[in-house]
Amino acid sequence: MSKRFPKLLRKMYAKRYIYLILLPVLAYYTIFSYAPMFNPTTGGILLAFRHFRFNTAFTDMEWVGLRWFELMWGRPDFWNALRNTFILSFGRLIFEFPMPIIIAILLNELRRNSTKRIFQTVFTFPHFISWIIVISLMRDMFQIAGVVNSFLRMIDVEPINFMASPSVTVNYLLVFLSNIWKSAGWGAIIYLASISGIDPQLYEATAVDGGNRWHKIIHITWPGIRPTAVVLLILQCGNILGIGFEQIFNLRNAINRDVIEILDTYIWAMGFGGTMNQSFAVAAGLFRSVVNLALLLSANKVAKLLGSNGLF
Repeated sequence: MSKRFPKLLRKMYAKRYIYLILLPVLAYYTIFSYAPMFNPTTGGILLAFRHFRFNTAFTDMEWVGLRWFELMWGRPDFWNALRNTFILSFGRLIFEFPMPIIIAILLNELRRNSTKRIFQTVFTFPHFISWIIVISLMRDMFQIAGVVNSFLRMIDVEPINFMASPSVTVNYLLVFLSNIWKSAGWGAIIYLASISGIDPQLYEATAVDGGNRWHKIIHITWPGIRPTAVVLLILQCGNILGIGFEQIFNLRNAINRDVIEILDTYIWAMGFGGTMNQSFAVAAGLFRSVVNLALLLSANKVAKLLGSNGLF
């Protein structure tokens, strides 16, 4: 260990400027993410093992051990939210994750840079629109008197109350399509940056050998962005239980709540809704973080077993 430590220090010193750039990021997460977890005043994650009471100091709160975890695991609504979270997360991995890759490849195939910039602007603009505005537009479009149902009437199809439907298919369709529309173009920027790092001579050599555009995509573009895709896939696997609070919070209502209630909105409801059980909410949040960490490590291990460098 003593021999390896100076070698590690030499490597860190050789890349000191990279670590210097990394310092603001480390400071941000240390101050705003990790320090509050062990705050002696508010209790942090230790609040999950105490009985929270208003107007009571944390040190005076009753120690209850695993009571809130046992209560959480015994509630059907918790398992319903957990099941919905897993289903929506895996659905996003299947339907949403490939979309930025497809958009980046299609944009890269455009010959004129001006056309490419226009399409890239169109695809990335929805990222800057708040989910509140997006859901408001969806309500106007998909309500009974909206554009979509007006079109359905024109083709003699029974109107569907999309925004207040208990149907799993309808609600999941709205979730996936709205998130693809809002986020796919923004996610494509990372892949476009990876594509820009590919040596153009590889494309020229493929053209000389008689390769068409499809050959260039399969044998040059995709291998060039595959490491980036693997890293992003691992990161997404590590956030399976945190798939997006704002979208589901604004989409859910009394009719579709059982279908699209996820762990994030469930934690909010338990901590700030009718029960106001802060300890229960912290316990559920701690459970979510531990599972996400386990999934991240598992995904990274699987990626290494499949021949990738992984995330770390």
